[in-house]
Amino acid sequence: MPGAIETGRAGRKSRPRGRTIVKPDPDAPIVSATGGGARAEGSEESSEYDTSARNPPPSERITEPDPLMTEVRARHRATAAAASPTSVPNAEESFFHTSFQDIGKKLKECNDTLGELQQLGVSHDVQLPELVLVGDQSAGKSSLMSGLANLDLPRSEGTCTRCPLHIRVSRHTEWSCRVWLRKEYSYQPPSDRTINESDVTHQDPFFPWRKLPSTAVYEFKTMHDKSEIEDVLRWAQIAILNDDKHHGLFVPGSGSIATNTPIARAAEETAAKFSPNIVALEIKGPGLPDLSFYDMPGIFQNPADARDDYLVNVVRNLSSAYMSHPCAIIICSMPMNSDAENSATFGLTRRLGASSRTIGVLTKADLLPKGGTCNHDQWLTIMKGETHQTGLGYFITSRPQDKDLEELKKWEEHVFEDHSFDDWPEEFHQFSDRCGVEKLKAFLSERLGEEFAKSLPNIKHTVKLHLDKVTKQLGSLPELPENVELKIQTGLMAFADIARAKMDEFMRHFNVLPRNFRDCLLEIKPKFTLKDRTDHPTIDISDDESDTPSMNTPTAKRHAPASHATPSKRPRLDGPMNPAPNGHHIKPEEVNGGPGLRASSGSRPPPSAKRATLPEPFTNFVTIGRGFRTLREVREEMQAKTKAGMPDRISDEVYVDLVKEAVQPWNRPMDAFIGQTMKDLQSELDATLSKALDGLKKRSIYTEAKRHVRKCLEEHRKDTEAALAGLYNDEMERLLTFNEEAFKKYRDDEHIVLTRFRHNMRMEAAGFPVRPLGQWGDMTDEKRVQDTKRREAEIVKLGPDQFVRELEVVAYVRGYYRLAALRFADAVSQRILCRMIPAIRRKLPVYLEEKLGLRSANAQDVYERLMEEDEQTATKREMLKLEKNKFDKALASIELLETGASRGGEGAEGDEQSTQPASGTAAAVDGDTVEEV
Repeated sequence: MPGAIETGRAGRKSRPRGRTIVKPDPDAPIVSATGGGARAEGSEESSEYDTSARNPPPSERITEPDPLMTEVRARHRATAAAASPTSVPNAEESFFHTSFQDIGKKLKECNDTLGELQQLGVSHDVQLPELVLVGDQSAGKSSLMSGLANLDLPRSEGTCTRCPLHIRVSRHTEWSCRVWLRKEYSYQPPSDRTINESDVTHQDPFFPWRKLPSTAVYEFKTMHDKSEIEDVLRWAQIAILNDDKHHGLFVPGSGSIATNTPIARAAEETAAKFSPNIVALEIKGPGLPDLSFYDMPGIFQNPADARDDYLVNVVRNLSSAYMSHPCAIIICSMPMNSDAENSATFGLTRRLGASSRTIGVLTKADLLPKGGTCNHDQWLTIMKGETHQTGLGYFITSRPQDKDLEELKKWEEHVFEDHSFDDWPEEFHQFSDRCGVEKLKAFLSERLGEEFAKSLPNIKHTVKLHLDKVTKQLGSLPELPENVELKIQTGLMAFADIARAKMDEFMRHFNVLPRNFRDCLLEIKPKFTLKDRTDHPTIDISDDESDTPSMNTPTAKRHAPASHATPSKRPRLDGPMNPAPNGHHIKPEEVNGGPGLRASSGSRPPPSAKRATLPEPFTNFVTIGRGFRTLREVREEMQAKTKAGMPDRISDEVYVDLVKEAVQPWNRPMDAFIGQTMKDLQSELDATLSKALDGLKKRSIYTEAKRHVRKCLEEHRKDTEAALAGLYNDEMERLLTFNEEAFKKYRDDEHIVLTRFRHNMRMEAAGFPVRPLGQWGDMTDEKRVQDTKRREAEIVKLGPDQFVRELEVVAYVRGYYRLAALRFADAVSQRILCRMIPAIRRKLPVYLEEKLGLRSANAQDVYERLMEEDEQTATKREMLKLEKNKFDKALASIELLETGASRGGEGAEGDEQSTQPASGTAAAVDGDTVEEV
């Protein structure tokens, strides 16, 4: 009949109860009657997944012991494309053309290609045939999975049950197992509350997991030793459940968490208790079937912890999502030691309308309850297709926990073929051809390969559509300029040249900020109060013994001198020159006579007093040093630190402690100095980069280069700050100078200033006329002699100063402070000017190239990325490139299957995977091909 693939009527008449399924001969070309997909036109036979009323009873054998002659007549391609449910617009792309009429014998290649497409993640965009293993908890699903994978996979509690597994098994000369993590969701739990059942909805079925825009695949570990697989799988699952951590931390043998944490504890402390993300295995080895399937977590009803009630719906939703795929073949396991009606999973297949795509597997046959046929009737009716009907019938397995793989294989032969297991009822012997994992694997492998072959034209077409779409999107993005490497290198070289010149100029004119830093250190020198309460000849009847009584103290009673008294006739010096209206003293803060000297201990000057100012960034430090000590406090420190039995000697401890306290605030202006330097330098380099990359400012190179330039400056800043901290700690460690000449000069200068200022304070307190002091440094030698003689004459009237020794201590401290401040200011400036800036000038160009990745092996890709319009465009382009690469590989894998090219030694052991029909089995007749089997 034109346009149809028609199975031989002889074959159909010989088995009147249903379809004939022909087991392919590995040495001869064959087209399976079931896998060909299209039925004869006008046939009353329903779809591939009809209920058992139109399918062979489960007891019927699905293989023929003898060869069966079947005539297959190929459709004309155009007609086939129109009639096939998987037809595509372009008939030339159809998989069922002359070169592939022998696809039935290429199960391995089909399943390998299908596995590769699944591993690439194209199932996110393309519907692929897939096997989905589902079942209730404790339904023997883990044992069944191990049997299907032909591997002793872990069956311990909690292992491989908290996320889906995708297992791809194929034949190979050597055994290996590669494990990947495939992430399509990110874990985003609420931060302020627990998860509730109501959070899991139809719109949000896997809460709190959120869908990612694209699938990310991470290789976890490759093994060649079967004994490693249990640990690797358990750690892979733990990695999936800790979505917030890098998967490499959990790789056995290398990851820090896997190395240092017991696996049991790690499994208990996972961030999530369940994940919809996938652990994928590719297992190759001798004697393995060609199979690919998903193993879903077991469906359950009552979690041990009530807080996990929401997981009941999440796990059911996940199984439902996979079972709802129209191309999914569902493997539903039900244990024979339980009641079939208790299977929540089987009920789910019905509700989803997936029964026609389901194959039932009755597990734990060795645990079938004894007691006569009444206990066996439900399973017999199921196997006969009378109840709990499925479109693909049932299989029976027996996988006791205490046996290894070889033992299990022999065990099932012992139970189902030799019938030497007494507890296996005789009435089940009629189903021997559907008993045992080996028969189930052969059926599944053939079924999956046939479904894939049938769907391949549509799959290829869909892959090409997605590839064309991604290619078009890539083409719509801004095109990269020609020779991107030249443009970027030209810009970076221009930046390097201009930056060197700018930093040379910066260093030549680096004067103002260091000078301001020096002036700041000198301005914040320790300021001493040189007026004492005993300088006033008053009678104080207050109990307040403070050295600095408040101007508003009501108990201070003082006698004012008579208004007619003259300096020569004063019997007593008992009052101030300028009494305030309320009778209290006005305390001037700064008096012309010397910088940094205080008239009283008050900290606030009158509004009319002139304050010293400092330029930015040192403005906020101007108050440091004020109110450092009074003369009386200096005396008290001298007395407290005098050693017993050593009178009239000033302890070194007095000088050391005062100097350290005076130096201690230096780190604050030092930090401001380096901060302002880096700010100015960054401003210069930003302007330089803007000029050098003027034509590339809209490209990623500009923003990335700017970020790395600032990072380079920050790294040098940290190094310099560490070095400056060393200088500061040296100054704080001890008093030290060998520049004795400079020290004596600074000390003597401070002493004469202090002495003159102190003398004026005493004169003012005694009521004598006070002359302007003038600056000692501006006086001629003659005027200095006159000033000294005048003071000596006035001292005769005032009497000797009781704070002479204290003034010597203050002069020593301030003299050393000046010497150390100038030394420190130079050292800090030298470190910045002679070390830091030259190092930045020298290393910046190389640093920039390395951080941009221009010296890496994939530099060309880096150049292209740096020339993207912006970060968003670059990210989109990279994502589209990954998608294009995925679909390119998918299409290449399909075309490799179509051409029948070798897959590099992965063929079956000893089997020839010829893509040509055997000699004499095919002939061309008017464009049609007749094959004989």
